[in-house]
Amino acid sequence: MTKSDDLVFVALGGAGEIGMNMYLYGHGHGAKRRWIMVDCGVGFGDMETSPGIELVMADPSFIEAQADKLDGIFATHAHEDHIGAMGRLWPRLKSKIYAQPFTAANIMRKMEEAGASPKQVRLVEKDEVVEVGPFKVRFQPITHSIPEAAALVIDTPSGRIVHSGDFKIDHAPQMGDPFDEEAFRKIGDEGVHALVCDSTNVMIPGRGHSEEEVLAPLTELIRNAKGAVAATTFASNVARVRSLALAARQTGREIVLVGRAMKRMVEISEQCGLLTDMPSTVSEDDADSLPRENVFYIVTGSQGEGRAALARIASGSHPTVELTDGDTVIFSSKTIPGNEEAVYKLHNQLSERGVQVFDESNGGMIHVSGHARQGDVEKLYELLRPKVAIPMHGEHRHLTHHAALAESLGVPSVVAANGAVAGIAGPRPEIVDHAEVGRIYLDGDTLVGALDGVVRERLKLARNGLVIASLVVDEDGELVADPEVKILGGPQEGHGWPQPLEDLIWDAIDADIEKASRKQRTDDGLEGVASRAIRRVCRRWWGKKPQVAVLVTRLED
Repeated sequence: MTKSDDLVFVALGGAGEIGMNMYLYGHGHGAKRRWIMVDCGVGFGDMETSPGIELVMADPSFIEAQADKLDGIFATHAHEDHIGAMGRLWPRLKSKIYAQPFTAANIMRKMEEAGASPKQVRLVEKDEVVEVGPFKVRFQPITHSIPEAAALVIDTPSGRIVHSGDFKIDHAPQMGDPFDEEAFRKIGDEGVHALVCDSTNVMIPGRGHSEEEVLAPLTELIRNAKGAVAATTFASNVARVRSLALAARQTGREIVLVGRAMKRMVEISEQCGLLTDMPSTVSEDDADSLPRENVFYIVTGSQGEGRAALARIASGSHPTVELTDGDTVIFSSKTIPGNEEAVYKLHNQLSERGVQVFDESNGGMIHVSGHARQGDVEKLYELLRPKVAIPMHGEHRHLTHHAALAESLGVPSVVAANGAVAGIAGPRPEIVDHAEVGRIYLDGDTLVGALDGVVRERLKLARNGLVIASLVVDEDGELVADPEVKILGGPQEGHGWPQPLEDLIWDAIDADIEKASRKQRTDDGLEGVASRAIRRVCRRWWGKKPQVAVLVTRLED
């Protein structure tokens, strides 16, 4: 008799949040359970929760501890939230990576950048079935906002799983094959036990829009613009890049690609034979000699990324591209939740330069989402007819709404947020265990764990500032020089203060050490005396509790 936990689903990231997708499927029990991983992506740091952090990724420790039982890593598509951590985390997983050509090319580059061998990436051909351990996996083409997106058809001894990946139902995607309803109906005819499905837009009623629908509004918007025009979108949305280029060419403008990611994605798409009709482009330098009304820039930076091309253009620091009064910028993209402040900062910087800005709010249908709305999700259920369902890829509210939708369609479902081990082999999915989950941060070029304290300390520094004091004492713990005090991230003077804050702190340290007992004149004791003096002065005059660092140097005869 099949037990519910013969087949399990575990999200280490991506279930309860947007981004950092990392999913596991396990078959068997105890030490005999074998695993495959689906996707290994990143999220992005922000000043509110992780100042100075470039990337955030799911902690793979749960599967790392049993990496000898990990039979393969499968990548559904090449978005950063699905493959961005492959290179950095592969040394901890050491399992073969399976992907289609476009996705594989992007993963190989990430492996090389991280110092891992791209030979660990195995290209999967169309209709090929990959057999690893008890799993048989086939990539089923599906429409999304990137070339060669795929759902995974995973056959196991306990039944078939369909992992939808990110998807929408688009019958005119402008790049690649349209959504194939008959192919998914056939998969359903063969029997689907579990559907693990994208939840991103499940709370939006109705059906999604096609990429075909953005071309005319974009063309009209560009045609009516007077000066130079720049448009920004995700570099990975190559179909949108193509739509923008076609719209610009129809209005008589020359196309300029700006940003390494933009150029790289177009290049890889052409090398893989996916992009065959991209209009010709001119270089940034050659664009300088053209009339401004004949130039159309396609630039990176739609999410307000500080080092991307659009941010530098908006600040006036880009080396070759300048936008001025009378020019236009088009945001042909959706702002990811959490990026609003950075994007609106760009809007304002551009506005201050006299640039007119268009997005979904005032530009018409210049963007369509790559994720399925509720009607599209219902259609996928209709085609596949699963016996059970697990929502994934969404915040908790999305997962909850999706689970309720599945139940309303007669499909038993359960919310399996990050760390929940869901048994999915039985007639109703259930949470059977929990796995330890967490976060890993890329700080510069170094990976740090959530429990290492780096981000926690940096948040304290960002919120409260830092006071550093240096004490030089003799063998008896007497000061032999005036204390040195430095304040970082704090004011020097304030209304009603008798003297600058550093001088107030200096006086307090000097006075407290003068009164210190012999027992307090050890290095640790003096550090404590000075720290308490600093905090007391800062609390009284500044009204803050800064981070404090005291350095004690003892001179001996």
